[in-house]
Amino acid sequence: MTKQPITQSQKRFQDSLGSLFRPNDLKPCDFVFLKSSSDVGVQRNGGRNGARLAPQSFISYLKKLNIKPSLQNKYFSEFEVSIPEEELEDFHVAQQKEAHRIGVVIEAHPKSNLVHLGGGHDHIYPLLKALSLTYKKIIVLNVDAHADTRTDEHFHSGTPFRQFSEEYLGDFMLIQLGLLEFANSASTMSPLTKGESHVIWRHELINTDKIKTIISEVENRIDQNTAVIFSLDADALNAADMPGVSAVNGHGLTREELNQLWLMYRELPLVHKPIMGIYELNPVYDTLSMTSMRTLGTFVYECF
Repeated sequence: MTKQPITQSQKRFQDSLGSLFRPNDLKPCDFVFLKSSSDVGVQRNGGRNGARLAPQSFISYLKKLNIKPSLQNKYFSEFEVSIPEEELEDFHVAQQKEAHRIGVVIEAHPKSNLVHLGGGHDHIYPLLKALSLTYKKIIVLNVDAHADTRTDEHFHSGTPFRQFSEEYLGDFMLIQLGLLEFANSASTMSPLTKGESHVIWRHELINTDKIKTIISEVENRIDQNTAVIFSLDADALNAADMPGVSAVNGHGLTREELNQLWLMYRELPLVHKPIMGIYELNPVYDTLSMTSMRTLGTFVYECF
């Protein structure tokens, strides 16, 4: 029987990252994507819906990118960990269930690079909750325009860090990078009841000495029991690169500034593979040319 030649579409697929994705199972792989496809927390915070579409849209774009030499013979997996219907029924109970699902995946992939895709920033709470079962110290480098430490009684996308800090029994350290003074109230910026928080405002990012001092402190905290997470809220980036968010940033970070912050994270003496979270991307408000998706998709591709 004559072997049929592969089509142009098949050839392109073989050359793309899509060919490296395995079925949704718990076999070992190099890169794990956790998808929290819900924006219930965003709507509870008064934000625009649509972020629930980001995880799958992001993965679909990423799969079209070509395989570079460093990714040959690497494997990827993706797992949905969020159920919006559960969140509508009981938001906090749903958070605990999501944390359990994340924990199961993390336990099965202890040596994988981890990328968590929201949805709203509230989904970092289940991620931290899952990591808290393994690590006695948790440090978050959060690149954001908003601190997400609101003092509101009901949990949502603006409360995850204060919520986690009040429940966590270990040592918690939160480094906020790029916050905007006009976008954060006095109550939001009030000290955490437990844990510690450091802020480098948007206009202070040019102060390399201040950044180096805080990063040096982070380095001194890291030991075998420490998890360090790089959290990126998409609205930290400038509007020209990131129009597809609920709160467009008129004075956000450039792509180059974001790259530099990631390099600082990668230079830390991590005891685990990198853990990255990307939140608040909203495809509904992106441009026809997918400006936001391309900005974050190529950023993650280069981070690999």
